[in-house]
Amino acid sequence: APAQPRMAARAAAPQAGAALAGGAALAQQHSAAARLTRAAALLAPYAPLTASADAMREKANRLRDSRFTIALFGAFSAGKSSLANALLGEPVLPVSPNPTTAAINRLVPPTAEHEHGTALVVMKSHDAIIEDLRYSLALLGEDASESALPNASAIMLAIDMLTPDVIHAGGRPHYSFLRAARKGWEAHEALLGTQISVSQDEYEKFVAEESRSCFVSEIELHYDCPLTRQGIVLVDTPGADSVNARHTGVAFNYIKNADAVLFVTYYNHAFSQADRQFLMQLGRVKDQFELDKMFFLVNAADLAADDEELEGVLSHVESNLLQHGIRNPRLFPVSSLQGLDAKMEGNMELLSQSGIGAFEQSFLGFVQNDLGKLAVDAAEQEIARAASTVAGWLKSAAGDAASRQAESERLGQLQLEANASIRTFQENDPPAQMLQELNELLYYVVQRIQLRFGEFYNYAFNPSTLQDDGRDLRKMIWTAWLELQRQVQTELSQELQATTLRMDRKLNSLLKKLYANLTEQLESLIAGYSSAAYAAKDLPTPDAVADWRMSGVDAKWLWSRFKSPRQFFEGDGKGQLRKELEEAASPALQAWMNEHIDSWSGLYTGLWRQCAEETGAALADDLSRYVQGMQTSLSDEADTELLGRLHQQIAELQSSADA
Repeated sequence: APAQPRMAARAAAPQAGAALAGGAALAQQHSAAARLTRAAALLAPYAPLTASADAMREKANRLRDSRFTIALFGAFSAGKSSLANALLGEPVLPVSPNPTTAAINRLVPPTAEHEHGTALVVMKSHDAIIEDLRYSLALLGEDASESALPNASAIMLAIDMLTPDVIHAGGRPHYSFLRAARKGWEAHEALLGTQISVSQDEYEKFVAEESRSCFVSEIELHYDCPLTRQGIVLVDTPGADSVNARHTGVAFNYIKNADAVLFVTYYNHAFSQADRQFLMQLGRVKDQFELDKMFFLVNAADLAADDEELEGVLSHVESNLLQHGIRNPRLFPVSSLQGLDAKMEGNMELLSQSGIGAFEQSFLGFVQNDLGKLAVDAAEQEIARAASTVAGWLKSAAGDAASRQAESERLGQLQLEANASIRTFQENDPPAQMLQELNELLYYVVQRIQLRFGEFYNYAFNPSTLQDDGRDLRKMIWTAWLELQRQVQTELSQELQATTLRMDRKLNSLLKKLYANLTEQLESLIAGYSSAAYAAKDLPTPDAVADWRMSGVDAKWLWSRFKSPRQFFEGDGKGQLRKELEEAASPALQAWMNEHIDSWSGLYTGLWRQCAEETGAALADDLSRYVQGMQTSLSDEADTELLGRLHQQIAELQSSADA
């Protein structure tokens, strides 16, 4: 049996597992949504409170419609689909034998339009597949320009002429993709750019047959099961070694926006180069989120001969994760096949042995206590603020007519002062710290790339690729350079994506601090006013595709540095070429950095001003409504009995939440 998982007590697994996690959190959210709806109904009849009522209804709808998205990542053969089936308790997702062309595979609840067991297949556009084909051909050393290959027929002919004996290791997924696309082109060309609704049998073919899957952008399978019933959307992403993984923005968006990220590795399998780059990305961004939402699973743990062997494997994986910047991981040994069998048989003992139960129990705690609590707390704060507002109005309604009139006039003057402070907040230039942060982040990106250049170089220029065994060595050394350039491009793209998260956090942190100073000033200026908490801005992710190129390197120049494999690897050829490439890369990387500092400084300055404007406008509107209510309560028309009853009803809603 698997050894005790790190950070998780071995305990009997809950029957519903992850579904129970979603159910418990959803029950909390639905309860909070009901209280928000009742509070909105109480506030709606009062004109100054209609905006608060509308905001409560909107928040209640979001809570009721909420979904928890779990994104599965891992290399081919790690067992992502098998793990998904174990969580589902049914063999729903087919296991693809072909990793290189996998598409995004989402398991979602049925809808009125899409019944249980049907799938919506979103095909790539014609332009997108042509771009992918050109990219893969170019990476294999072919001239894939539009002038050389003007149309799809020419591209298909170029694919027919490919031979596998001159393919660099890093290009093998691209060769497989090109052959699959060639095989399926005639059958699928007419479907490009369309969405197809298919049965579950057809869905399985689109996943498992490479000549189909290579044309697919994403698939949504609508399936009714305990997991989807409880609001969980499961996303099986392409492996890090898939050609689709070159669209790094897709993977990054799931890392950024998913509620939980599961990284699956297979027992005793070494991390590939693609895995290592992906893990580096997880390490870069792990600490940028409000919650630690990452889980790491070692699949097929039942292969361990004993607990000691398993513990050694887990220690090895944990050490590897640490090397990639991932500290204190939630790490679980599991057997997805055992877990699926256990759920299908209703065998609780086997479920516990599989490790799936321990993982699900930890995941349950995360969803219920972390994810669910954030949303519920925000709802309760909204109700508490409404109670505070009404209490302030009640207090102002006390006193004689003359004092109330004087207070009303004074309040109007104070509002003018408050609005002036808000305008100053809106017109502030971004603090110097924000742009300084961007400069430093991009500086260290280049430093890290230069430090890792040798690692990428050794992977690209290696003896197994550049063998004198009858292959075209001129072409092989050129494709080795293309692979090195691709590695640097991928790393730069991932570094840029991580930089966007850090900049998002910095911008929100600085704006939140200024907002806190402003609201403290307003609350001391206008008695009884309680401002809304700062709402972090969900900033758009800038284009982070690093189409980096290094001029001056061509096939002739490279070949002049390569006499023979023996001279290159046993003599000083490899070391000399590395030195020359590093010297040429340094100014090219510096130019890349300067270009991004210029463009992103303007971008984030614009985002700052937009966020400050929107935040200030919302605050001004909120304050105006509070003052309007205050002035109504200070007038002779104030119905203190009605206000008192309203305050009591809202207080009762708060009490029901505490209970």
